[in-house]
Amino acid sequence: MSFKDRKATRLESDQFISYRVYDAQNRICDEGMAKTKDISRSGVAVENRRPFEVGARVELTIALREELIKTDAIVRNVNIIDEQTFSIGLEFIDISEEELEKLGKEFPNLMA
Repeated sequence: MSFKDRKATRLESDQFISYRVYDAQNRICDEGMAKTKDISRSGVAVENRRPFEVGARVELTIALREELIKTDAIVRNVNIIDEQTFSIGLEFIDISEEELEKLGKEFPNLMA
């Protein structure tokens, strides 16, 4: 999916996330913390010092002001910002209505 193919509104975001990246055999191959760049109902863009493999499954916990959102995502794209920074596009999969409600409280314009 390219940036122009996105249908969901994206808003600038500055939250911390914890992540676990899984390989094709469903083993944890990376975990850590990253920072969001933007967020939508369907996904999030993060900056990280290491790239993720496109197509990999990622467990996410996104820290909002008063809530935590827990969901899985798929890596859709990885772009190099500089030699130590990568922009990673993640598409939410199986995000629950409860988690979407939490997202809507923090970012009401996403739900319009």
